Amino acid sequence: MKRRTVIFLFIFAMLLPLMILREYTPANELRYLNIVDDALSNGNFITFYDHGQPYADKPPLYFWFAMILKKVFGFHSMFLLSCLLSLLPAFVTGWIMDRWTEEKLDGEESTAALLMLHSSVMFLAASIVLRMDMLMCMFIVLAMYTFGKMYANKKGAREAKAGEMTHEAALFKRDRILLPIYVFFAIFSKGAVGFLAPVICILVFLVADKDLRIGKYLGWRFWLILIVLCGLWWTGVYLEGGKGYLNNLLFHQTVDRGVNSFHHKAPFWYYLAGYWWIVAVWSLLCIVLIIKGWRNRFLGGIRIKLMITTALTILVMLSLVSSKIAIYLLPAIPFFIYGGALLLPYFKDDRLVKGIVAAIAWIFIAIGIASIFKRFIIPEKIAGALPGLWAPYWVILIPMVLGGLLALKALKDKHTPLAISIISASIFVTIFLGSFSMNQINRMTGVKDGCLEAARTAREKDSPLLYYDFSAAPNMDYYFKQEGLSIKEIDKESLSGIQDGILFFKERRLKRDSTLRSVLEGKPYVRLGDNVCYADFSAKKDNAEVNKEEQ
Repeated sequence: MKRRTVIFLFIFAMLLPLMILREYTPANELRYLNIVDDALSNGNFITFYDHGQPYADKPPLYFWFAMILKKVFGFHSMFLLSCLLSLLPAFVTGWIMDRWTEEKLDGEESTAALLMLHSSVMFLAASIVLRMDMLMCMFIVLAMYTFGKMYANKKGAREAKAGEMTHEAALFKRDRILLPIYVFFAIFSKGAVGFLAPVICILVFLVADKDLRIGKYLGWRFWLILIVLCGLWWTGVYLEGGKGYLNNLLFHQTVDRGVNSFHHKAPFWYYLAGYWWIVAVWSLLCIVLIIKGWRNRFLGGIRIKLMITTALTILVMLSLVSSKIAIYLLPAIPFFIYGGALLLPYFKDDRLVKGIVAAIAWIFIAIGIASIFKRFIIPEKIAGALPGLWAPYWVILIPMVLGGLLALKALKDKHTPLAISIISASIFVTIFLGSFSMNQINRMTGVKDGCLEAARTAREKDSPLLYYDFSAAPNMDYYFKQEGLSIKEIDKESLSGIQDGILFFKERRLKRDSTLRSVLEGKPYVRLGDNVCYADFSAKKDNAEVNKEEQ
């Protein structure tokens, strides 16, 4: 069995309980399921709607896959959606990066690089959550890998231009067709970033490498294929959704969001500060390796130069865009990780590099030991907010402690890549053990049980389900419609005179909304996950009252 296959099977096994037991989050995941259900019930294929409002935020590809799964199995499955639409694209991304670099790294180094990628915080999170970002990341990596092969295939480019029928020429011609197709599918997965990231990265790399033959890689064939594919998509949008939806897709969700965002607005330095935790636990190690490689002129190779140029270009490009959240940096993570990993063979015995890996190992050991005494270290208020697990925290964290100790032993034996692999593996084993407490964790992140309980109460008392100043509340209709109900918004004026209903709200609103505080004064409310709460203002009605209201 190949090394890559063993690694992927290990990661899959460690994440399996989490993918099976985890609940949908209300902010995005429930929204996507509602949009898919709406499209299936209304027969939409190209355009999508969220509770009757056009949802041009995201292109169709992810929704198509989710629609197919719902049609085939008859229900939405967290395991299938997470496995096929998040974890599988993550594995494909890892496979591409591993294959791209296997000539430069030995088996131990390749294993370390692949595990580094999959254990970095945001890449790991995106491998599980239901979002389009990992699909886009996969296609961007495919596009850059294809360009890298084209750029390295100088002989094939010359022979293709001369009309010769050689193997290298055939490879160059094939890659010349695949490149715009991958770029299109990156766009078709998430939107404008899927176009900007690969195209700008290619341009920056060519300028950095003093090769201005841009038409050789982004010539008329590239633009023709891209325009034809996008044209087919946009024509379908116009025919199904009309001019308004097309304008929303092409301008409001791209230009408006990029220049002066109406959503997720953040300052320029957002990703410069966020990089350290987004790529953790390997962020410092990668930056140190890249700086050392630059200082020692080991950046001359095409692979290293292309990967580091791509990583930095995506970071700067996204920093210039108005709309920012951490997961948007996902396409840069494979290039940061492998840009550093390609330099690891040169510096694996370097004192600073070994010191960083040792520091990570000691942090893991310290966290595990501290968990034994958490009641003395963590303030009672914070400790009370932590979820209860199936076993004491220190039991769950034993793999991290053992991983740290074994990593220190590997460093002592001058096996730095092995130490990195051990630390990465310990992260996955810890997640595996923690996953069996998802029922408790779901109470902090999901809202399913509370929604179903509130829906049953609403039906028994014939009371409406209401929400106040809570943008994600309509997404919870996914659960309410199972009881034949729906949730409706209530404004501040109606809130102050509320007589009947089950009211959903965000608990943090209480601090800054005096009307909500006064309405809830002395009124008990139920806390769900993700800061969601509801209060019962309903009253049991007799049949005479119900009949009177119906009349």
